[in-house]
Amino acid sequence: MGFNLRTLHRSMFGQMALITILFVGFGVYFFTIRPLLSVEPSGVADPLDRTATRASEALSRFAFAEREKPGSGGDLAADPALRDIRVHNPDFRYFVRVNGRDYRQGDGTPFFISLAFDRLERQNLSATYPDLCVNTARNDIGGSGKSFLAYADCGGQRSYYEYAGIQHATTSAAASSAQLYGKFIWSYGGLFLFTVGAAFVVFAVILLVNMWRIRRVAAMARDLDPDDLQGLFPERGLPLEVTPLVTALNQMIVRVDEAQRRQRFFLSAAAHEMRTPLTVLRTRLEIMDDGRLKDKLISDVRRLTDLANKLLTLMTIGEAEEAMRETDLVTVTGRVVGERETVARRRGLDLVFEREVTRHVVWADPGLVETAIGNVIDNALSFSAEGQRVTVRLDKAGWVRVRDHGPGIPPEQIKDLFEPFTRFSTGRSGYGLGLAIVKAVIDRHEGLVEVTAPPGGGAEVALRFEPLSDAMLQG
Repeated sequence: MGFNLRTLHRSMFGQMALITILFVGFGVYFFTIRPLLSVEPSGVADPLDRTATRASEALSRFAFAEREKPGSGGDLAADPALRDIRVHNPDFRYFVRVNGRDYRQGDGTPFFISLAFDRLERQNLSATYPDLCVNTARNDIGGSGKSFLAYADCGGQRSYYEYAGIQHATTSAAASSAQLYGKFIWSYGGLFLFTVGAAFVVFAVILLVNMWRIRRVAAMARDLDPDDLQGLFPERGLPLEVTPLVTALNQMIVRVDEAQRRQRFFLSAAAHEMRTPLTVLRTRLEIMDDGRLKDKLISDVRRLTDLANKLLTLMTIGEAEEAMRETDLVTVTGRVVGERETVARRRGLDLVFEREVTRHVVWADPGLVETAIGNVIDNALSFSAEGQRVTVRLDKAGWVRVRDHGPGIPPEQIKDLFEPFTRFSTGRSGYGLGLAIVKAVIDRHEGLVEVTAPPGGGAEVALRFEPLSDAMLQG
């Protein structure tokens, strides 16, 4: 059940997939992307802002620890967050002042001095006003990149920290923001995507089941025997959209079968009714005085009788199922060749029977097998000139091959060779029914017939009266 991408739009499954993709695309936009453009998710910030926040947290943590207990803040220069920021931002600097001690890194005048926080500290306001508590903080004070400062003076304990020069986000901050943003997207659009996916799976299963049913009907149509139209396509279990098509096909099969029955009945009845008056006519001609006219009339009656007999044979092939039995091809072929040796000698032809086996048994109707082989040999004899040889050979695989050295058959005419009333030579007698009977017999036995042009001229017709085995097909 494979699909070609070029014809995917013509498939029901492909159409459903394309519609689902468009539906999902519009849904993702309207239910996920569009809300995100107007609503900033909680906890999700710009990676550069998250980098600045990490710097503030590191410096604030250090200042608080040192203010509570000097020396408990650790080595600020070794802080992993600050080191990571310095790797991505060469101009990054910080300044921390806690209880009169300074901690700094990077070049440039601290905001502590440029904004006169040092003078504020020297005024020692908490000594004059013991209950006074001063806290201030500022963002993006000046210069390039992110900057921040925080000053606190409560109960005589002072702390100050600042940083500047953050222009690039760290890798970990960007990854963290992407993870949070992804979680936010999934929280908004996850239910929608899950619903669409589940609906698509259900629709796909239903469609595939219906497609399997349709393909089963298509397989039955491919195996339909035009000569046996008794079986109709099942209408139950099919989708309602397909049932009218199957119903119409069944009605067409019934009409075609009735037309074929009427045609067969007409041909069979006509051929049967022709035999009696032709027999009477020939009997009356036999009592006429001898002469050229009598011989000509008797020859014409003989040809009409032969036509009637062949039509009857063609109409009755396959009607008698009980006629099938074990048949030895060596015996049947030898008998057919023997019956025609006299005719071949009278025409100056050499008819030879060659066999590679002494016995080859097939399940067949011996009468039909004789008719088919006989018609092929008669055809080969009629196309052969005086002094030529016609060879009938039965090989080990069960092929009966009849080879002549006549004018041969044009390749473009081989496909029409077995059609009824097909004649390629206007100078020959006959009605073009011999090879049509051969084809009907072969089809009755589910066999094969092949026509080739062997080297040296002429033609070879090969008959096989049993299906090829898997081993033969692979070989």
